[in-house]
Amino acid sequence: MESIRYLVRVILTVMAFVWTLLKTPVAFVCGWIARGLAWYQRLWIRVTHNKYDELVYKRGVAMGMATLAVIILIPTVLGLAFQTTYYFVTYKKESIYLIQSEEIYPDDNIWAVRGCYTKNCDSEASLYYRISPSLFHHLWNIGHNGNMFLPDTIGSSVPTGLTRCEVVSYGVRAKVMMMLNIYPSILKITCDGYDSRENGAGLIEH
Repeated sequence: MESIRYLVRVILTVMAFVWTLLKTPVAFVCGWIARGLAWYQRLWIRVTHNKYDELVYKRGVAMGMATLAVIILIPTVLGLAFQTTYYFVTYKKESIYLIQSEEIYPDDNIWAVRGCYTKNCDSEASLYYRISPSLFHHLWNIGHNGNMFLPDTIGSSVPTGLTRCEVVSYGVRAKVMMMLNIYPSILKITCDGYDSRENGAGLIEH
């Protein structure tokens, strides 16, 4: 019984400590949300009510649809802005020996690609990438190649043998990021021939 009381005291102490750390940011966020809702309420009344302070249903429907559109668009625009910034900060164009590719999430059209900087590859020196569709990837591919971004085309173009390829990618390479299932993204692959013999077969671009 005493051990249970001790455990409860420890839990309450930890919760109190966590609350002291979080109460200021929580209060700030809640205040920001409250101000946003108050602003939206004033906007709603101004747009949907006539001069007699009566609700105009057509305006209400239009306002509701516009609100829904904004709610849908905001995450998309924010995601695109973040991914664009992330690309410019971490962009890489480098020569890598790619080993294999595999479609790991067929429903989402996501591929995994593995490679190394040198032919003598081990677990510590391995590089891991993802190929996945996104709005930013489509826009990037349209701007550079004139068509939509197709992960299947890029992923299936990686030869099964060790092959030197020029890889355009972006993202942070770190073990801790891999634990969170966050990998660098490949945008383009250009490989030498079909295997690692480098026999001058020419470039195969995808």
